[in-house]
Amino acid sequence: MLQGALIGLIVAVVMMFMQRRNAKNGTGIAGNLERVLAERGALTLSEAATAVGKGSFMGRGEVAQALNALSSVGKVRIIQAPEGTPQLQKVDHIRYERVAS
Repeated sequence: MLQGALIGLIVAVVMMFMQRRNAKNGTGIAGNLERVLAERGALTLSEAATAVGKGSFMGRGEVAQALNALSSVGKVRIIQAPEGTPQLQKVDHIRYERVAS
């Protein structure tokens, strides 16, 4: 059981570093997202996922990870949902905007 938890932790850390590297280099899903955001402006998660061909539930998860990686390296700005938005609906209102470099 401990071995499985350790393996899961290592995989999670490696995936985090891979996403961040892709975000810095502009490759993978992060690179595609960066280009789409430059062309179309601020998008929600579902709009961005559809734009890069990852509209499924699992695809939206991959896009969310890539957007967070882009945000952590300073290439994307997160526009929070308006005040008073119900917690379960915030994912539909949060927008991601490319920061001009």
